[in-house]
Amino acid sequence: MRRSVTVMMLMLMLTVPALAQKTRKAIDKHKIEQELMQLERDWSAAFLAHDVATAARILADDYVGIDGRGMMTNKAEELEEAQAPTPGALPSTFIIQEETISDMQVRLYGDTAVVTGISNEKVLIRGKESFIRYRRTSVYVKRQGRWQCVSFHGSRILEPPK
Repeated sequence: MRRSVTVMMLMLMLTVPALAQKTRKAIDKHKIEQELMQLERDWSAAFLAHDVATAARILADDYVGIDGRGMMTNKAEELEEAQAPTPGALPSTFIIQEETISDMQVRLYGDTAVVTGISNEKVLIRGKESFIRYRRTSVYVKRQGRWQCVSFHGSRILEPPK
């Protein structure tokens, strides 16, 4: 009997650290997923608020974006688009008024992460209010201790004709 108890105690001593490590990894993964989803929301908010400094921190220097029209942009072009309009300038023909991001999922691959979701935008197109939905994919890479977006792709979700 004493031998059985000893064997069980040894098994517990070996199992508990493994379970603790597995739990720590799951907690760390969840924290990273939450951090990346918050970066997506921060990027959206920065664009709407014309907060170029925040957008610049989130986007990597080698960033490449492709929007729903197939137009490619780099970091400098994204930051230029995020800037507040200059006083007296002609209004843009396309203005994003609101954006919410839903259905986000994060897949981690070491220091690389893929974040997918759906963007719901309220926009003004030539002064007419409209709503646009698109699926989005952002790729982040962890460099020097922080996550930065290196790639973005958006694909418009077209509603079926009524």
